[in-house]
Amino acid sequence: MNIKRNIVLTIISLFLFSQLRCFSQDINIAFTIDNNYPIFTLLAINSILKNNHSGNHYNFYIVNNNITDKNKLLMKKFVEDKNQTIEFIQVNPDIITKGKDFYQYLYSRITSMGMVRILLPEILPDNMDRVLYLDGDILVTSDIAELYNTDLGDKIVAMSFNKSHITVDITKYYCNSGVILMDIGKWKAEKITDKMLLYIEENKEKFSNNGDRTKVFKYPDQDLINIVLEGKIKFLERRWNNVLTPVSNAKEMSGLNHFIGPKKPWDFPRTHNSAFKLYYKYWNDSPLRMYKYYYILKSTISRYINSLLNIPKYLVRKVTGTPKEQN
Repeated sequence: MNIKRNIVLTIISLFLFSQLRCFSQDINIAFTIDNNYPIFTLLAINSILKNNHSGNHYNFYIVNNNITDKNKLLMKKFVEDKNQTIEFIQVNPDIITKGKDFYQYLYSRITSMGMVRILLPEILPDNMDRVLYLDGDILVTSDIAELYNTDLGDKIVAMSFNKSHITVDITKYYCNSGVILMDIGKWKAEKITDKMLLYIEENKEKFSNNGDRTKVFKYPDQDLINIVLEGKIKFLERRWNNVLTPVSNAKEMSGLNHFIGPKKPWDFPRTHNSAFKLYYKYWNDSPLRMYKYYYILKSTISRYINSLLNIPKYLVRKVTGTPKEQN
């Protein structure tokens, strides 16, 4: 009798699971990274999956520039152990400008991979209708499906409005490019990538580090996206891109926290807010907690070298391998 009951219960459980899976949604998330960002990207992914309360299935696309096989295996195991999927797409960022000159910003923290986000609709699978691009320096604290399902109306992308821009010749409304929900069909139909590449070609002086810094773009990728997509951006609620620094007054914890600026949580700055503390809590509760001690030691050595020898910050980054910012 017990055997029959167990069989019936198993059949019912399998049926209910299959029905729930039918109602779940495939959510496409893309990151563009180099070999400095796999651990931090996994920490972002961990926070997304920890808050997957709606039981959706996530497809993570890691657009990368020669990350090592070891890091790929680490990322693949981490994601697949959580029954999600991950795909690596190799890309050479030089294809954006047919050369490296575009990225010679001696005073900038922006990597060339940050620019690759404008290529996403062209290099992701053809059958994809939308994708959510995310920077790796984020912590998600709510079910991101709500953000992913934002109604774009007649707009091409959704981004978070940011009033505090300090660059030149920028649009009236300026958005942070660390979180971009893209309608791939509309993007391709209006040839947005081609328009962006053409704008770079026709305005090289604004992307150059050789002239007056007050007349060039400080955040070239972000500025370009705002200019070309002017009037085609739906503004997201601030909670879906709550920008933070170590000294921010962090009151908005639900949604998505974005750690902008040169000091990231993994630098373990001496001053930090509640969002940084929450980042460490997520880190401690993840299978990646062993890496935390490595970065604590690394940041301590970096600070010691900097204070002892008074080395400029850009040289310290070069010596210690501290990742550049991707907005």
